[in-house]
Amino acid sequence: MDVMKRLPREKISEEFNASKREFAAYGEKSGFDIALQNISTAIGELKESGIDVSLEIFGDASEQAFDLFPTTSVTVPISGVLRIGPINRLFALATKSDSKNALIIGLSNYDIRFNGPDAKFEDGLISGKVRSLTFDLKKDPDALVKFQQEIINHAARNAVVNDNDAAQAFDSATTLRKSVLPRPKTP
Repeated sequence: MDVMKRLPREKISEEFNASKREFAAYGEKSGFDIALQNISTAIGELKESGIDVSLEIFGDASEQAFDLFPTTSVTVPISGVLRIGPINRLFALATKSDSKNALIIGLSNYDIRFNGPDAKFEDGLISGKVRSLTFDLKKDPDALVKFQQEIINHAARNAVVNDNDAAQAFDSATTLRKSVLPRPKTP
């Protein structure tokens, strides 16, 4: 078999830099760059205040990220997972909604590990919707505050659960370990 064609090494950086410039330009045009900077600051302030929160975010959308928004005409270039203690909520940032420029955070109502979309089966097709909250950064000046308050609410609930763990018997997702069964004794 002949050697298959690959991208030459000298082109890899070129391709990466061109793609990065293109996505950065889209960020400037759509405003997601400023939105991400503000979201980063908001999450950072919560962390500095002692809230157990992190946002794993990337420049791509999971299929369910589109389901966070009330319209099917939505552009979602960024999504990820917002972790509040052991809770994993689906996070997405929409830059277009109903073909209009937008900056809307979508956040699943429930932990995505235990909740699939609400789906309806019709004519051989399944259409789903992830129940969610949205925070419109363009239309609501308090949207980021409301986003932070949502995180604080769940962090406080986690704290109450932890405060009532009298025997230290509840495991969090980060400390959960697999059970190891004892080996059977050989005769």
